[in-house]
Amino acid sequence: METFEARLTLPCNAEVAFDFLAHPENIKRISPPDMGLFFLEAPKRLSLGARMQFKVQAFGVAREAIHEITQFDEPGSFTEQQVKGPLGHWVHEHLFEPDDEGAVTIIDRIEFQPPGGVVGLLINADRILESLEDGFDHRHDQLEKLLGFA
Repeated sequence: METFEARLTLPCNAEVAFDFLAHPENIKRISPPDMGLFFLEAPKRLSLGARMQFKVQAFGVAREAIHEITQFDEPGSFTEQQVKGPLGHWVHEHLFEPDDEGAVTIIDRIEFQPPGGVVGLLINADRILESLEDGFDHRHDQLEKLLGFA
């Protein structure tokens, strides 16, 4: 199993950051345009047990996936897990750690397993980690613009 982690501190409270990321339309707003994220089915706001069915452009191919919210502890954390999709395993923890100055550190921790078979030879852990680095760089830039109050 591979692990990726990204951190971003924003000058807003955990409630604001959590609420923003609990809305799937905002996830689309902060995703890289070349990712082509398109929700086929998603609630207006996430909650325990909610499912998001979406398409995403990955490594030159459009892929469909379904993620389910398996843990939801507002405003501290929520976890989404791949129920159906291209990877062997995918669990994404969203953690919100407030500090004493009213800011929040958002921690994204992703545990994944590349796809199996021949596809896994092409889309290996290193390529997935590189793609996650690029995607979260863009995501953090957008979050700083939208929630950084700069």
